[in-house]
Amino acid sequence: MKFCSIIIKINLFLSVLASLFLSFVIQAQPKIESATFSPYSRFGVGTIEPSGYAPITAMGGSCTAYQNDTLIPLFINTGNPASYSTNRLTTMEFGMHGSSTNFISDSGNVKKHTASFNYLSLAFPIRKNMGAAFGLQPFSSVGYNSTTYTNVDSVGQVKNSYQGKGGINQVFLGFAIRPFDKCWQKFYSKKHKTLLDSGYHKTIKRNRFFRRALSTLSLGTNLNFLYGTIDYYSYIYFPYSYGTVFNTEQYTETVVHDIYYQGGAQMAFDIDSIGHYNLKNNLKIILGYSISLPKKLDAISQTTAYNFSSQSNNVIQPFDTFSYKTSVKGSIYIPLMQSVGLGFKSGDKVTVLLDGGYQQWSKFLGFGGDNQHMRDLYKASIGIQYLPKRAAIGDWAYFKKINYRIGARYNTGNIVLNGKSLSNYAFSAGLGLPAGGGRFRLFAMANISAEYGVMGTSQYNLIQEKYFKFTIGLTFNDRWFIKSKYD
Repeated sequence: MKFCSIIIKINLFLSVLASLFLSFVIQAQPKIESATFSPYSRFGVGTIEPSGYAPITAMGGSCTAYQNDTLIPLFINTGNPASYSTNRLTTMEFGMHGSSTNFISDSGNVKKHTASFNYLSLAFPIRKNMGAAFGLQPFSSVGYNSTTYTNVDSVGQVKNSYQGKGGINQVFLGFAIRPFDKCWQKFYSKKHKTLLDSGYHKTIKRNRFFRRALSTLSLGTNLNFLYGTIDYYSYIYFPYSYGTVFNTEQYTETVVHDIYYQGGAQMAFDIDSIGHYNLKNNLKIILGYSISLPKKLDAISQTTAYNFSSQSNNVIQPFDTFSYKTSVKGSIYIPLMQSVGLGFKSGDKVTVLLDGGYQQWSKFLGFGGDNQHMRDLYKASIGIQYLPKRAAIGDWAYFKKINYRIGARYNTGNIVLNGKSLSNYAFSAGLGLPAGGGRFRLFAMANISAEYGVMGTSQYNLIQEKYFKFTIGLTFNDRWFIKSKYD
């Protein structure tokens, strides 16, 4: 039975690797379908996708101070790689998301719907104070289709159409370590006992606090390989009476492939470590910091421009290419992004997370060196998780084991159009539904999150987005790679 269990785990592990590789191959093709319809995805590298999975999304995206320091289930927090060192079990997560967006403008409303694969990750402990993770998730998405009309003297009404699709994905490999994990154990040495017997209580108290806090310090990093293709199309249609030979299309394909670095740190300490409060609720404070370093991403661009004739069935027939530039090397500058987090935990019952972040998008440079109306972004979020009773038994026990989550977030936006910043706010909620398992068996949880938000404004000749997003994810925990003390 033990041998069969090992074979099953090996097969499952290989299946995860195969799935990651297959997803990488499929999504690395030149054409990547988009997971968004936002017209604002035209700017920058598209709409930046949140790094949090379903549990974190339900808590407003607050993840900088989120770590696995209680009993199962354990989750993967890619938003701060320092959290990997607290994963004591092998954890696998995957999920998908969908959205329904109402685009509101002076000319009317349009509704769009989309759904796509979102993430696939695996995290596992290396030693008691070390952990690692790897996986696949989106970095940004581009997907828009807009049309404008211009009256040109002696020509008439000219139609301009703009389209974009694609995005950037990332394969990541992360590692975290608690370098001073044994610092707290050394506190109880003969030297400190001698100080205690001598009456140096304040010295002992101060040393105890700093040693315990230092022993929880975790440092982590993610090595991200970014890859993907972004396609931009622009069409000019002249009036039919003026002839179709002047209709033009310009198509630009930009391929991105480079390494991107992310780092993080976390530290936690109990309230009673400050002053012998002996709280029954075991209140803990967690501090977190995450940073994504600025980077010039290597990119290759190809641009083609030609005249075309438009048939009655809207089929475009190219007939004269007047510009062609291929394999033009350049770069896209991704700016500094960082966030700080503060977490409060009362045992495994209540978790409160607060996040604040800053992203220096005013320094962004596109492939051609254009800033594209970008500005610095500031963000804040709050998330709360409540677990009534983990080990509940009897009537209604299942509902007491559910993780209930709510959250809210706000950011100032990183785009300025017509003198107006496009801010974004959202409210979220979700559930963590236990799906079986126990102390010595595979533990699974289904995570569901829903988010309602508003971005931009319908004034100033702009478009407002009112969206509803949902994420469905599955989390599995098991004892992989852990050597048994007794056979």
